[in-house]
Amino acid sequence: MSNNVNPNLTKEPKRYTVSIVRGENIVDRVNKAIELIGGMKRFVKKGDKVLIKANLVDGKPYETGETVHPETIRTIIKQAKTAEASQIKVGDAVTSWDMTLYNTVAKIAEEEGAEWVDLGRSPRAEVKVENPVFFEKVSVAKELVECDVLINVGTLKTHHLAGVTVAMKNLYGVLELQDRIKYHRLDKIEEVIVDLNLVKPSSLIVVDGGYTTHHWPAFEVQKMDLAMAGDNVVLVDAVAAKVMGADPKAIRYLRWAEEHGLGSADIEKNRILGLTIEEAYRAKTVNMVDYINKESENIKIIIQGACTGCYGRLSTVTMQRFDINSAKTKLYILMGPNAKLPNPMEKDATCILCGNCLAPTFYNRLQGTHVPGCPPDLEAFAQELSNYLSPRRRLTRQEWEKIHKDMEAKGIKLPKDFKPPFSQEQ
Repeated sequence: MSNNVNPNLTKEPKRYTVSIVRGENIVDRVNKAIELIGGMKRFVKKGDKVLIKANLVDGKPYETGETVHPETIRTIIKQAKTAEASQIKVGDAVTSWDMTLYNTVAKIAEEEGAEWVDLGRSPRAEVKVENPVFFEKVSVAKELVECDVLINVGTLKTHHLAGVTVAMKNLYGVLELQDRIKYHRLDKIEEVIVDLNLVKPSSLIVVDGGYTTHHWPAFEVQKMDLAMAGDNVVLVDAVAAKVMGADPKAIRYLRWAEEHGLGSADIEKNRILGLTIEEAYRAKTVNMVDYINKESENIKIIIQGACTGCYGRLSTVTMQRFDINSAKTKLYILMGPNAKLPNPMEKDATCILCGNCLAPTFYNRLQGTHVPGCPPDLEAFAQELSNYLSPRRRLTRQEWEKIHKDMEAKGIKLPKDFKPPFSQEQ
């Protein structure tokens, strides 16, 4: 990982602006949010080529909290046209067999004089990343590098690995399928998020905050009726995290983004217009730790001061690889320097201490099996979990083959190195 800090950080820091608006009418609140930070003409000039990168992940309905409302996209297209953009493209990577939402957005784009693009399948551009966090080159949709203005349209969601998925992670949708799979396998999601944003910083960020949810598994949706707009992607993600009850200081990619000159996550040093964060907040948006603690009878994850290197990565491995209801006795998993076991603790309970900040010492008297590292090694953590939990059931070969046939019938092709997710024993 690069430790180079952007030289611009030594200069007087620039103040950025985020607006927060609440209202039942989607069009009105989006228009108002953009107006509060200076209006579309502040960002789009006559003749500009505009790319609107909208979060349409998995083609989920708007009411799930997963995706941007089509009318939000229409509103932004209209504003960009009013600002006299010469070309407007709207896109995301198509990641679902159900094309309903994608077709709706494509139709809206056509009606408004814009063009729909599947950014996961469009021609690639291999780009060198200046002063990267990790990846010196990335392959992205050519539309990303060819546009003059990138309008980043995200949603209000927590994320099992990155902490939140609002604006910065929205650029994951400019990758093709095999690269999206690759970065997950490499355990470098937060690193590549920053590197993608270094390739093309967003000019204008709009957040469709009609709902909040947790991306995977999506088990609780909260109606918010919010729209946000901002001129810096780092600040927008930090403010959005606070609106959802998450701590932006615990999100690794936000710190890396600051260090690499992408902007500021320091809310106090910047401007919030419209609603305050306190006014926008309704209740904490759940995350993977909440899900496991709710659904598992015997696992209890305790986090106090943990960053996404632990609470994101390790809780995800717990959920993805293991049957969370297979623990025979109470298992405590501690993350963060201030995490403490209950006192008294059950007689037959066991404990895993995660990361360097929970290393047992003579002074702290912590007891349990320690998995070191900052962040801890995923395989070492998984190996320790396997002492207490059974593997999660995978698809049988017959189940997978049926799914694969359905995919082929819809014209969906998998990358050559894709490993079928069925159990090899069946």
